[in-house]
Amino acid sequence: MESANLSFKSILILAFLIIATCCALPDVSRAEDHLLTLETAITTALKNNPDIRMARTLIKKAEASVKKTEAVFWPKVTAFSELSAGDAPSAYLFKTIDQRELPPDVDFNDPGSFTNTEVGIMAGISLYNGGKNRLEKQLAQKKLADRTALALQTENDRIAAVIQMFFTALKAREYILIARTSVQTVEEQLDMMTVRFRGGSVLKSDILSLKVRLAEAKKNLVESKNTLATTMTALATLLGHTPGYSFSLYPDPDSTCMVSFPESIDKAWALALEKRPELHRAKQQIDMARTAVSLAASGYRPKVDLQARWYMDSDDFSYNTSKDNYTASLNLAWDLFDGFATRAQIAEARHELERALEARKKIRMQVYQDVKQAYLAHENAQQRLHVAQSSVDMAKESLHIVKKRYDGGAEPITRYLEAELDRTRAGINKAAAFYDGKAAKIEIARAIGTLSRLWSQEK
Repeated sequence: MESANLSFKSILILAFLIIATCCALPDVSRAEDHLLTLETAITTALKNNPDIRMARTLIKKAEASVKKTEAVFWPKVTAFSELSAGDAPSAYLFKTIDQRELPPDVDFNDPGSFTNTEVGIMAGISLYNGGKNRLEKQLAQKKLADRTALALQTENDRIAAVIQMFFTALKAREYILIARTSVQTVEEQLDMMTVRFRGGSVLKSDILSLKVRLAEAKKNLVESKNTLATTMTALATLLGHTPGYSFSLYPDPDSTCMVSFPESIDKAWALALEKRPELHRAKQQIDMARTAVSLAASGYRPKVDLQARWYMDSDDFSYNTSKDNYTASLNLAWDLFDGFATRAQIAEARHELERALEARKKIRMQVYQDVKQAYLAHENAQQRLHVAQSSVDMAKESLHIVKKRYDGGAEPITRYLEAELDRTRAGINKAAAFYDGKAAKIEIARAIGTLSRLWSQEK
């Protein structure tokens, strides 16, 4: 009995250890799910970003509007029924005649009361209404093209924002590594100087200077961590993640999104005129305004409708197809005077056309400014990176020499701190120039308008 209990206890202990070990192991699948690369960041944004989803919904709404305008070219068929009763002479005569049961000796002034039930089908179609139906369909189609361009514009902007935010996060992570190195270097030096201070070979002012520099290095580390946290939160918002969603960046400083662009600003500007979604939208809005002018002018034209009606009447629901009725009519209507409403609508549409033309001029100037600024930023980042690479090498060598001279008593503590600060700043400048250069390339593609199309082709 005792051995059985021991065996049972051993099984329980073994099961507990297995469960505890499984709980302690990292969740590989979850870690992979939350590990974000640049590619997964872009695909996630294209799928989940609220602005992109709303823009695509507007496309579907515009497609439905086009189908709605096409409906007027089809006849409208309606089934109807009616139950009526009364003693009005005119209603009595009409309903009784439609029943084909008018008494021969009816008194037209006092025919009496009646009851009537009527069932039937009526159909109608607009043959011509001044071209309004055709123009409304064209307007809906142009609005669909505008919404498609808006979706491309949104994708172009949001992809650029995601990539730039991704690089900003990598830059902030690089700042953290630089700040940690600075903290570690100063702490090691402070430990060494503290030992020497206790031995009386170092001044107290040197210890205080090192502590001040250490406090500044720790402050930079805290600020870098806060910058990374803020950037990650902004990136999560762009990706459409819910609040509190956590993920980590794939540790690849060479992450990039391959883009190509012309060497000169003039060629880039010519390409932007062709590709930039905002300019496509401006053209569509001008076309929409011109169509709206024609649509308003359709109020001066006549309208022609064809209508038909087939029905049966009875006073006791005993319908007979031999007593059915039908009517057909071709109706023409022409507004000779509408209180100058049509003229006012035409004037309103023309003013909107003028606004659309001016808006296109403004957008063209803005696009050119975007292209030029993007090229200048790219050139600036390249020059900064070239200078920063040399500065990092020189700063490291300078710190190495100054540290040796300081350890030998040939340099003051202030010179050592200056050299350490120069190395930190050089590292930060290099990281900033490196990632700013990547972001500048993306900004050029965004300014030209090829970013969303490029990614779609890649996918």
